[in-house]
Amino acid sequence: MFRQETVSGVYAILLLLCPMVSAMAEQSDETALHQHRSQHAYNSVFGLPAVAARPVQTREWQIAVEHSNQFMGGIEGDERLLLDGETTELTFRHRQRVAACWQGELVVPFIQHGEGEFDRVIDDWHQIFGLPDAERNLFPFFQLDYLYADQDGERASVNSPQSGLGDIQISLQRSLGCLATADATGREPIARIGIKLPTGEVDELRGSGRVDVYADLQSPVWVPGSRWRTGAAIGVLAVGQTNRLAPQRSLVAYGSFGVQFVLTKRFRLLSQIDWHTPFYVSELTELGEPAVGLSVGVRYLGPADQSIELTVSEDAAIDTTPDIVARLAWVYRPFGGF
Repeated sequence: MFRQETVSGVYAILLLLCPMVSAMAEQSDETALHQHRSQHAYNSVFGLPAVAARPVQTREWQIAVEHSNQFMGGIEGDERLLLDGETTELTFRHRQRVAACWQGELVVPFIQHGEGEFDRVIDDWHQIFGLPDAERNLFPFFQLDYLYADQDGERASVNSPQSGLGDIQISLQRSLGCLATADATGREPIARIGIKLPTGEVDELRGSGRVDVYADLQSPVWVPGSRWRTGAAIGVLAVGQTNRLAPQRSLVAYGSFGVQFVLTKRFRLLSQIDWHTPFYVSELTELGEPAVGLSVGVRYLGPADQSIELTVSEDAAIDTTPDIVARLAWVYRPFGGF
């Protein structure tokens, strides 16, 4: 089983890699965008992808841990929603250059829903700074309850710890205007198409049980100053319909805008806004309103073939994304071999 101890071990391994990589050559990385997803439990079952990565010379491996604390919900008419718990997603990504201007990507997530280990810490943070907390202190801490119900009764829900494989994604992207020498520092725009496969269990909120298809376009890397990089992306997702969740919309638009600041030779500061239109036809804010999340973080450039990212996000549009999401990722780009 994929448990909290596993997550802690992955965090420790990734952190230990920092001093190991610093002794080698520097990696050039001009991308302004990072692959922070920040979706609550009933949205993340669909195939909304993280932003496309910049072109890679040969291949790339990435291991990422994203941990969210979720507390939101309400009642509107016949609808009732409660999201109270924490979700951890351990994601393995492999990107492979398949032609001069083309590359494919495979994304394999493992998902755990568990009790709110950080409920008290987050509530104290909100109280100290006078931030809205959706009356979190009126509910018991350290609970797990992901629940949606309407006039047809309760839909897929989780009230005990669950873990396992999520929905696998496969995508193909092309660098537009690209030459045969395109590499990991290429600034050209990117077009991408992808598919999400129903490999996760919908009753445990590890997938939707349906195929989703998406297409998006990413801007070139804009360089407004010697230390600044910016970029944006926009796309559309065709949602596979299921009656095991709240009524869904057939199309969802999404996008991102990011900024990178070159702090030092090895460190980059990151900031990004991610948004998407609603997945559901619902009167509930958490399900029926556009979602907007704001993330900030740092990218550490180690050797020519490795980097590490740490990002944290909050809900810029209240109750449309989790209260807080932390992501730690290690990226490895081998020159040869596997």
